[in-house]
Amino acid sequence: MASEMHKKTSQKQLILRLVTGISCLSAGLLIQAFETSPKATTSSDSAITGAKSGPEEGANDPNSENASQRIGGSFQNQGYKDPREELTNERHAFKTPFGQLQWRDIERRMTYRDKTAFVSSNGFNLKLTIQPELQTALEKTLVSQRNIAGAVVILESRTGRVLAMAETRADSRSPLVGEESILVAARAPAASLMKIVTATASIEKNNLDPDQEIPFQGGCGSLRNRNWLRDPQSDRQRMSFSHAFGISCNTVFARLALYETGLATLKQYAEKYMFNRPIPSDFRIETSAALMPALEMATALEVGEAGAGFGSSKLSPVHAAMLSAASGNAGVLMAPYLVDAAFDATGKQVYAGAPLEISRIFSKKTADKMQRLMQETILSGTSRRYFRRKGTAGDRFEIGGKTGTLSDAEERGTLYTWFSGVAPLESPQNVAIGTVVASPKNWVVRASSLAQISLAQYLKIDRKERVKFEKISQ
Repeated sequence: MASEMHKKTSQKQLILRLVTGISCLSAGLLIQAFETSPKATTSSDSAITGAKSGPEEGANDPNSENASQRIGGSFQNQGYKDPREELTNERHAFKTPFGQLQWRDIERRMTYRDKTAFVSSNGFNLKLTIQPELQTALEKTLVSQRNIAGAVVILESRTGRVLAMAETRADSRSPLVGEESILVAARAPAASLMKIVTATASIEKNNLDPDQEIPFQGGCGSLRNRNWLRDPQSDRQRMSFSHAFGISCNTVFARLALYETGLATLKQYAEKYMFNRPIPSDFRIETSAALMPALEMATALEVGEAGAGFGSSKLSPVHAAMLSAASGNAGVLMAPYLVDAAFDATGKQVYAGAPLEISRIFSKKTADKMQRLMQETILSGTSRRYFRRKGTAGDRFEIGGKTGTLSDAEERGTLYTWFSGVAPLESPQNVAIGTVVASPKNWVVRASSLAQISLAQYLKIDRKERVKFEKISQ
């Protein structure tokens, strides 16, 4: 009896080893393909959207049986480490006499005088773009948070001037905490902030309207049972594009990636948003990564996951703010910068900071549509209960944003939450905000809460300054 049981156990172990070996081999081949061609974008969207492309059209149709059988595991689980994660923008620094700043170095040495921030660096006295009152308010807010690692960035959408950057490293065990500042490190998974890219691509490519209804099935939470594929028999649910954005409906955005944008366009717009590309600046920023499969190897599920935010992507809080800044600046992305002016040892001004346009991502018309989508997040979406609090309740119709939530694949107890937003929407002087929080799953602090408090502080200070300016003008 014992030998018979041992025989059965051995058979199970043999089968398990065989399955594991095949999985590892498949993953290895996939990784090798990405390594040899990480930016392959040569084939057309028909490879994903199902347009006829010759004798292999069945294999390229996301609704075909062959396509669904080729899935074999999600892209984010392949364990592929992109070398771009190690890169910074050092070779894309502004041409300055003082070199490129490192935030962790200067934040400790900043001094405030006449409501202006200054710091000495490499023999120069630098006048910074940082607003002392706002910077101090954000720092106090973050100090009061417990058991989290997180950060907040607020910058001007129109110019790229950084008004405040603050972080907390209270949870020193968090994957966010390292030698580099959380604010500029591209460590946290971008999660549903990638839906900003998908939404932009869908509008630009197919003129998708915020009120357009999209059929789907299987709820919004998970991509399973092939619910990322169109099926006229089973697609009994419908949701507007704007509401899907507001509540971050994964199924709808997986379908947008498959049927409205295609993988080639998704990659194109990710790079327009400066994923996989160094962000020009006068301070050090790690390059954000949005890893997507090569077009000729992509499965329907992998494309859907990339569009919904389940793909392998990482970004920094500075970059998160920039994602919304483009919608606040009519589709134009500006380089973030910290230095307004530099003075040498004699007091002579030797450098003046200036706005730099780095990417026109989309049209003014698309920007208006994106703002409508972002308003939905605040008014009836994933952030609705936060922005009804004191400080933003009266302004919530002028605030737009996008949230992101994802559990750490390795640290199961860690939950990442994001908020990227812009306010006031109607003002040409609007600001963009990026917040990230890494906390225990059962902890109450979320990025939306941190963003609400931070924007309330900004709006309060801004109103006070405008009142002073009006009195002086009179």
